[in-house]
Amino acid sequence: MNIEQLERAVAELQARQDLHDLNVRYAEGVDRRDRALLETLWWPDSEIDFGLFKGTGRQFAEVISAPNPAVEISYHFASNERFEVDGDQATGRSYVIGVSVAVAEDGTKTDHMVGGRYLDQYARRDGMWKFTRRLFVVDWMSSQPGSAVWDAGIGALAARGRPGPDDVSYTFFKS
Repeated sequence: MNIEQLERAVAELQARQDLHDLNVRYAEGVDRRDRALLETLWWPDSEIDFGLFKGTGRQFAEVISAPNPAVEISYHFASNERFEVDGDQATGRSYVIGVSVAVAEDGTKTDHMVGGRYLDQYARRDGMWKFTRRLFVVDWMSSQPGSAVWDAGIGALAARGRPGPDDVSYTFFKS
């Protein structure tokens, strides 16, 4: 491998790592309902089709981060990522599992688990990768009555995740 080939390989690896980091920040932003973070992930001309929402990335950031008493918490992650990079454009596919706890008006809770895929298009502008298009595809789902135990065992003893700036991740690294 000559220097030019090595430089191209390193640039490709860097692009793939940047796209992976973009997906990680997306999951964190959605689960923490962090509008400021989410707004940094989308180009102004971007679009997202999330099923429950279709619009621009900026609009999505506003909607998904709004207080929602019907959703107590969400947690999701993407895996099996595959990126195809072509200069300053890329496509991506990743599998996702999302878990959320829905709260009905009467206070009963339902645990939801959804498995699906993200189909993405990205653009690098001024050296930064962001989403230009995202489609969420649902492959399976499961719902059951809420089953969390928060007053015993690890539920009572460990730090508990929360949406928004009350989550420990916003202060943990500052001390």
